[in-house]
Amino acid sequence: MLATLNIVIGLVFVLLLFSLLTSTVMEVIAAMLSLRAKHLRYTLENMLGEKMDDFVRHPIFRQLSYATNHRRARLSPYYLPGHVNKNTFVTIVQDILDAGDLESMQAKIQGMEEGEPKRMLQYLLRQSGGDPAAFRAGAERWFDDVMDRASDWYKRNLKWWLFGVGLVLAAIFNADTIHIYQNISSNATVQDFLVEMATKFEAKTDTVKGPEMNLSIDQAIARMDTALQRIEYIRSPLGLGWTSGETDKNLPWWLVKLAGLLLTGIAVTFGAPFWFDLLRKMLALRGGAAEKPAEQPSAPTALPPPAKATAPKADTPAKPETAHVKPETTHVKPETPPAKPDAPAPGKHKPVG
Repeated sequence: MLATLNIVIGLVFVLLLFSLLTSTVMEVIAAMLSLRAKHLRYTLENMLGEKMDDFVRHPIFRQLSYATNHRRARLSPYYLPGHVNKNTFVTIVQDILDAGDLESMQAKIQGMEEGEPKRMLQYLLRQSGGDPAAFRAGAERWFDDVMDRASDWYKRNLKWWLFGVGLVLAAIFNADTIHIYQNISSNATVQDFLVEMATKFEAKTDTVKGPEMNLSIDQAIARMDTALQRIEYIRSPLGLGWTSGETDKNLPWWLVKLAGLLLTGIAVTFGAPFWFDLLRKMLALRGGAAEKPAEQPSAPTALPPPAKATAPKADTPAKPETAHVKPETTHVKPETPPAKPDAPAPGKHKPVG
């Protein structure tokens, strides 16, 4: 059982390391392309429509943009941070619409172009009854509902990004899951090495998170360098990388190789937290199996031969349990009494005198 657990732990740990590497590469890409900021901009445009320009040029929002990345914020007034909380959103919207004056707010909403943003703001105004506090509460609920769905969509889209990045990394390192499993299962030294490394990693790591999309480029690159160093530790023992002889293989070999690379790409989409939790469970199971002593089958205890049952006679009452042992005298046959002399013939015997 320990050998099987070692193989599973080794494979799970390798997939964990590649998931971490994929997440950090994704963080670098997101920081360079401002993916989260673009997603936020797309969501806010759907919510605000033509009022989006007023929103991003508002002083409060500009301060957030400068705090996130002052260089990009100076280059473009439309640069967005990766996150905006509901209090900030509603405060800016109320200021744009002049929510303190009911007639002015109604006029500004009425002057908007026809579309979903205008109808939504009119709905919030009707629900509030002209009360600024009720309008604010309704706008906060609106923001929460939209952002929850936008976040779900972003996570689903992120999985496709992770699959693409993971597949590219698997191709670069020649890290197909089938080949990795074969190398681990056929070499006990590699198993021990990976189990030891996994145990140390688990001991010093409290938790593992997925891609953090709000990092700066410098922070993302630093995290990626750490993940690459971990891959280098296992690269030689697992035989990762391409060799010149592998390019001359036949079609069936390439089909198996492609299947293994696809498995690696799919595995990283589960995320590093999934593989870390699974690794902890496997290590705990292995620890319990190693501490449990092997039970040796004991020889069966010799039982005394069964006593011969004697059928009691019909007229004889059953004997009490204390009379199971018969005295030895009962086993000795009594001596045959001597034969009596023949009786004398009548009339010829002498009287006793």
